[in-house]
Amino acid sequence: MEPLYDVCFAGQLLDGQELHSVRNKIQKLFKANPETLQILFSGKTQILKHGCDKVTSLKYKKALEAAGAKPIIRACKVTNDPMPADKKTFHVAPVGTDVISPEERTVSAHTEVDVSHLNLASVGTMLGEVAQRAHSTPDTSHLSMGETGEDIPNLPDTRTATTPNTNGISLAPKGGDFSDCAPPNSAYPELDLSAMELAPAGVYVLEEQYKKKEQGSAPDTSHLSTNP
Repeated sequence: MEPLYDVCFAGQLLDGQELHSVRNKIQKLFKANPETLQILFSGKTQILKHGCDKVTSLKYKKALEAAGAKPIIRACKVTNDPMPADKKTFHVAPVGTDVISPEERTVSAHTEVDVSHLNLASVGTMLGEVAQRAHSTPDTSHLSMGETGEDIPNLPDTRTATTPNTNGISLAPKGGDFSDCAPPNSAYPELDLSAMELAPAGVYVLEEQYKKKEQGSAPDTSHLSTNP
């Protein structure tokens, strides 16, 4: 007996495919209504073709992959069900068809609730009492304030003691003005000015290249006249 296969789909996509595009292609491929399409992409494995031969299963596989969907092909389980295998096919109902029979529908019981004794509270109103927390004041009768500048005991002293070297320091005589601490006057250097002389009064001491040159020019006044 030739082995039979089930063609299934669990809402998985091939690599690089986009969900919205694949849903549209599957909808057109099976002419599925929104409810059926939702079931197909619910994440649960759904049988699209039950008990088909290898050639048929490969046709379904190729069509699903062309739509960007990832098919699941698995061996059909042999049962004693007298119904022929070709009758156990997943069919998509026409658009608008009810897929649930009337006896399968759940009827919700409508209950009238009396809310006449209820009213809405104002905005910001607390709907319950605020729990009061018990606060206890610590006993400070054994504490006292220290004097200003007083060291607080039991606190570690993190300062590092330093001992400066005072071997080169001595006390000045009583009444001294510390004049001996002033640095000695610096000696003026001996300068040779024999090659220099004063220029006569009115002589420019700047060389021609360093003199400031006037760039302005006299304005044209040929068109002007004076009143008689």
